Amino acid sequence: MVEKSSGAEKSTGIGDKVRTTISGATDSSMINNVSEKVSGVGEKLKGTVKGVPKSTDTLSNKIDLFLNDKSDQLIKDWELATKEDIIDIEKRYSKISRDMGELDSRFNEYRGFTDKKLKKIEDRLDKLENNE
Repeated sequence: MVEKSSGAEKSTGIGDKVRTTISGATDSSMINNVSEKVSGVGEKLKGTVKGVPKSTDTLSNKIDLFLNDKSDQLIKDWELATKEDIIDIEKRYSKISRDMGELDSRFNEYRGFTDKKLKKIEDRLDKLENNE
C-alpha cells in the first residue's frame, strides 16, 4: 500500500518486500545454499569428464593402438587398399603400358607388311584383268 503524506509518497508494501529480498540475498544462508549448488554442479562435471583423457596425445595414442590392432580386420571388412596393393597395381599398369606399346608397334609393323602384300596382289589382279 502507498500512503500519501505531505505530497511525498511513502511505500509500505512493495518497497519493504524488495528491501527484504535484497537483504536476504546477502544473508549467509542464501550464499551457502548457492555455494552448495555450484559445488554440486562441479562434482557432476568432474564425474562425467573422468573417463576422458586430459591430453589429446593420450587419446591419439589409444586410437593408434586400436587401429594397429584392428587394421587387418578393418582392411578386410571395408575392402581397403594397402600401400603394397597400390604399388603392385602401379607395377602391373607399367608392365601393361609397355606391353601395349610393344603390341601397337608390332600391329603397325604387320599392318604395313599386310598392306604391301595386298597392294602386290591388287597389282597382279589388275595386270591379269588388263591382259585378258
